[in-house]
Amino acid sequence: MRIKLKFFALLLISVQLLTAQNNNVVIHQLDNGLQVLLIQNPALPMVGVNVAVKVGSAYETFATSGMSHMLEHLLFNGTTSRTQKQLYDDVDRIGAYNNANTGQYYTNYMMVVPAENIKQALELQSDMLFHSILPEDKFEKEKGIVLEEISKTFADPDAQLERNLNDILYEGHALSLPTLGTYATIKGLVRDQVFEFYKNFYVPNNMRMSVIGNFDTAEMLKMIEEFYGREEPGQVLLPEFSDWSIGFDRQHLKTIQTGKVIQRFFQGEKPVVEFIFPINGTFGHIFFRLLDEKLADKAVELNQRLGDLADRVEMQTLNSPVADFLEVKLTLSVARPDVEKLRQQVEHFVAQMDFYSSDEAIEARANKIKTGFLKNLEKPHMFGIYNAHLIAVLGFDQMLASFEKENIIKSARQLNQFKIDGVPIVVLNLPLKESKQDTQKIKLVTKLFKGQDGAPTLIVRQNPASQLVAMHYLIKHKALWQSKYGKKAAQILHDCFAQRLKSEQNLAISQKYGLSVTANDNPYIPMDDIYLHPDFGYLRIEALNDDLPGLIHFLNSQLKDFKPTVEEFQKAVVKFSRKGGMMSRRGDPAKKLFDQLLDEQVYETLPYSEGPEEIEYQTLLEFASNYFQPANMIIAVVSSEKPEEVKKWFAEFKGTPLDQEPPPVTKKIKLHDRPVEIEKQGNGQRSYIFWGFVKTIDAQDAPSLKVLSLLLGDKIVFQIREKQGMAYRMRAGINVHNDRALFYVSQGTVPENVDALLKQYPSFFNPQVIEDFNEEAVIKSVNMFLGRMMFRRLSSINQAYYLTHSYYFHQNINYDEDFLQALKQVTLKDVRRVAQKYLQVENPIKIIVR
Repeated sequence: MRIKLKFFALLLISVQLLTAQNNNVVIHQLDNGLQVLLIQNPALPMVGVNVAVKVGSAYETFATSGMSHMLEHLLFNGTTSRTQKQLYDDVDRIGAYNNANTGQYYTNYMMVVPAENIKQALELQSDMLFHSILPEDKFEKEKGIVLEEISKTFADPDAQLERNLNDILYEGHALSLPTLGTYATIKGLVRDQVFEFYKNFYVPNNMRMSVIGNFDTAEMLKMIEEFYGREEPGQVLLPEFSDWSIGFDRQHLKTIQTGKVIQRFFQGEKPVVEFIFPINGTFGHIFFRLLDEKLADKAVELNQRLGDLADRVEMQTLNSPVADFLEVKLTLSVARPDVEKLRQQVEHFVAQMDFYSSDEAIEARANKIKTGFLKNLEKPHMFGIYNAHLIAVLGFDQMLASFEKENIIKSARQLNQFKIDGVPIVVLNLPLKESKQDTQKIKLVTKLFKGQDGAPTLIVRQNPASQLVAMHYLIKHKALWQSKYGKKAAQILHDCFAQRLKSEQNLAISQKYGLSVTANDNPYIPMDDIYLHPDFGYLRIEALNDDLPGLIHFLNSQLKDFKPTVEEFQKAVVKFSRKGGMMSRRGDPAKKLFDQLLDEQVYETLPYSEGPEEIEYQTLLEFASNYFQPANMIIAVVSSEKPEEVKKWFAEFKGTPLDQEPPPVTKKIKLHDRPVEIEKQGNGQRSYIFWGFVKTIDAQDAPSLKVLSLLLGDKIVFQIREKQGMAYRMRAGINVHNDRALFYVSQGTVPENVDALLKQYPSFFNPQVIEDFNEEAVIKSVNMFLGRMMFRRLSSINQAYYLTHSYYFHQNINYDEDFLQALKQVTLKDVRRVAQKYLQVENPIKIIVR
């Protein structure tokens, strides 16, 4: 039940600031909840009317971001009684100035008009505030205007810095959102959403109105009652969320970890680092105003102390009803700042800051602030703009009281005792490197620099759009060197190197680059097996792309002549011993026997033995000197830097030239001259079956055979697993390697399925099997495969991997990309041709482990 209070008495405020007989300043509340401040000044020829609606971006979510600002635009487009043109004409007719602005806690509507036309102005403004229709035909136009307004901020470095900082300081709260709104949200807004928002918040009990100028107070109150008092109040519904706070609520405001460097990017020319010190305690806006004045002088002093390190120093407070901060912003003169050193300097300076003022200085400052406030009263068009935030957040009584001289002096004395201490939040904003090219025309540039005189082979890909650097080190001839020194030598050495990079000294350096290093594969993680090859090891390096020369120098210094310590060696040995770590996991003995037989019968014996099981420390050092040296590396670098520049940074990274370098070791498919049939007992719960045959092929048929493999493999798997339920996981198709192709089916199954499956396998490998495929099936299979392959090649580091792999095994950095492109050219005719050519079973291989 709503209780309507007839409250029409004039409430005179006893505010020393505005004594003037105490009857020219009135605070009044209408029955419908509209709060009104009247300040009469007969010397002014005009009257200014400001209505602060208590809604802004602080009450929004990602779904409604910018709705307050959008409404500000839409309220000038027509009402139930006026078109947009009529609205504009009526404003012009009375000589009025009509405008609005939006903040975090308010949307402010102002109208300034000659005193004699104030009644028409009040009627016009009330019509806009309460009876706007947000016409559909104007909605898209206003969206376009707002989107243009937002897009301008994308090229404004200061706006980007503000957005970056708000995202961090107010995570979990609507204050993290831009007042203008996000581009995506505004673009997706529909008129009915905004109209619902309008009807919820634009009610008189959610508004505060100030009127300043030449008027009679009693007459003014009657007019306000006539045009604003007739509107019904409403219940303002503030939505509640489980993970989001709005308005004055701070429940979901995230706690920020101090001391941590948070990195962002912006369109500026020089790095900007912000040190944010939380301010604890409760202070008024005058306190922060006085503090900001002091901080302006402190910024000059800090700039002098920092010297050439900073082009500009700014200091200010960041205030809101939910959190307060002190910001020290440095625009840096160096491209690659030592943030930790700067933090220490700034933290020390801030801790030593003194904000003391003498009584005389405080008295003078209080008088100046009071004078400034009174001056604004003579500018009725500016009073509401200057004070809209205070009016919305504090209300009229508190806002006016805060400008009383005694309260200003109280705030100044609070400042005398104020100190800032603690560790700041650090935000490093790095410039985005601008490209003069259209983003649609950006091209990748890839160059090969063959290793000479002990230098590594270098492959450099320039991607102007990249903000990361990826470096892939392929270390060659692992099989050769491990056969001499130990079967786990590379694994142990790589782990030692990873340990070295995690040392306290190196971490301090590597964190500067945002360094991420992977040195060994985990064979137990699916999709992490692209490196499990007998003849190369690797290092995967990913880092920020803002100091590539420094990063390369750091890595070169760590890699060249790397010698693990005894402690690093011992830790790695324990990690990869049979008794410890993941190596101790037991597998299915039947599957192990099956894999062993498969390896023996399908692939030729490798030219090198595995090497000794155990390895001594001195032996590892000898292994490292041969294996882990620049001449034995292929390094691919993907970054935004030019290939020739990257090459220069590796100039000093040289080792011992390789004499008579052996060819890469690969598992070659074995060609049989007679059928092979092997059956063993595996003493397990499952049986394992392999059936296949090998053919010599022409190299140009490889792409067509790959497509045939995709079609054939899908058909076999569908028949056996989907239709018959005789497999959970299986592989089938054609494995092509150089001039040989393996046609095969391999799977595990329950023992009773073995004989039934063996009877089926040969029938899948004949040219008639693909007769029911059409061109669409070919396109579908190719696109599905390419999609999976492109997924693996999305990241810069994986692109770097394929570049090194292509060169090591095919002496062509483009081999991988060329093969994928060739698949796109394969037609149904090509598939049928290779099916006729190769799908005849010869000397089948049958391996069964029961």
